[in-house]
Amino acid sequence: MNLFRLLRFSVLGLLSALLMAVSSTRADPRAGGCIAITHVSVVDPSRTAVQPVTPDQSVLICGDRILSIATSKKAHFPRGARIVEGRGKYLIPGLWDMHVHLFAAGESSAPQFLLYGVTGVRDCGGPLALVQDMRARIVAGTLAGPRIKAAGPALESQHFLDEIQQILTKIPPDLARALREAVQGRIGLETPAEAQPQVDKLKASGVDFIKVRNAESPEIVYAIAKAARRDGLPLAGHVIHGVDLAEASAAGQTSIEHDEDYFDSNPPPVTPEQQATLASVFLRNGTVFVPTIVTGRLRLASDAQVQAAIDDAEGSTDPIRRYLPPELLHFWKTSVSLSQFDEREEPWDKKLQKGKSFVRAMHNNGVPSLPGTDLGVPLMYPGESLLEELQIFVDEIGMTPREALESATILSARWFNMQDQLGTIAVGKLADAVLLDASPLDDIRNMHKISAVVANGRLYDRAELERLVAQAAQVP
Repeated sequence: MNLFRLLRFSVLGLLSALLMAVSSTRADPRAGGCIAITHVSVVDPSRTAVQPVTPDQSVLICGDRILSIATSKKAHFPRGARIVEGRGKYLIPGLWDMHVHLFAAGESSAPQFLLYGVTGVRDCGGPLALVQDMRARIVAGTLAGPRIKAAGPALESQHFLDEIQQILTKIPPDLARALREAVQGRIGLETPAEAQPQVDKLKASGVDFIKVRNAESPEIVYAIAKAARRDGLPLAGHVIHGVDLAEASAAGQTSIEHDEDYFDSNPPPVTPEQQATLASVFLRNGTVFVPTIVTGRLRLASDAQVQAAIDDAEGSTDPIRRYLPPELLHFWKTSVSLSQFDEREEPWDKKLQKGKSFVRAMHNNGVPSLPGTDLGVPLMYPGESLLEELQIFVDEIGMTPREALESATILSARWFNMQDQLGTIAVGKLADAVLLDASPLDDIRNMHKISAVVANGRLYDRAELERLVAQAAQVP
């Protein structure tokens, strides 16, 4: 090697070391603020053309960012970095639950998400101030929990809200109080002209996306979708009776919730040809499904079965019940009491089977489904139910484990246009990751074998997460 090349490589090496030192200092000025996960297999679920697993990697995290990824033989770490042995383990991106209601689950649910590898949640309707306060505490590090994207108050049919007011006069005061809390802040619309001003107000309040639950007419839904697109906000919405799904997608609705209601659309996409045509519209517009199939566990359970789960404080039939957040238990009790007002023309089992069949058809046509749990619904647990939804994606929808993992990571990040920040283990991205004892690509059930979780650059091992969950749930 000549002198010029020697000097060039020496200078480049020095600059690289200086940049690493500066980046580490900026990322986290505390001594020992970096984490090095060594000899780990890194899983990239977005890879389809090449091997999604890269073995024997060392991943350096400083502050909230992934600073470097290198083969373990070539890796160098700053002095004082915390070393985590990853030999025989697998590092995957942090998971998203794309449909939760944190006002029902309460802040004590926050560490339970992390226990199951969920490092991001999409709050689909509730008091915005409550969620913003919870998010601020998580960012500050005073509460262990996932990153939160929030819709704030949902948009509703004013007629529906008027009916709720009538029900409030006919039920016991304690139940009325709970129902009033559940619909607190929801915004009623009567005409399409109200859509843009209300969406503008929500944007000004700091919401990350818009949520519509029901509407007086399909035209109001289309107006909300157009208003959200104009304001640069994604729109999540239920399937509202009479709404043409293709038209809603073209107007700007970017996710469609709850598989049991998909056939309430007009026209319902029944034949394979109709489904293929609709799928092409969704793919063109970037519209996805969040089917929350796991909620079928509740739909097919009797009130007595739900009540038995509520009463099982010791977790004798389901150990997870022991860690149920107190706020969520309260909401479950309210939901059981209000179930008398739930009217369905078609039996739940038939609706659920039709919904799953439709999700399967859309998957076969290339339309993504993202995992969500509708947390707040009885029998849904923070974090754990998300893993169950991924299991359903594989067992009943026909996804491969890689596709299921992709749906909960990079595809969920893409819904927020955050694929450059989250969704894969890559240099420069935010440090949300899960360390597993076995590969989820071999068996999606391996998602339960969590050794540690990194949430926004903070490392929590399994023992610490279990302690935080027990403490939050007030379990001795």
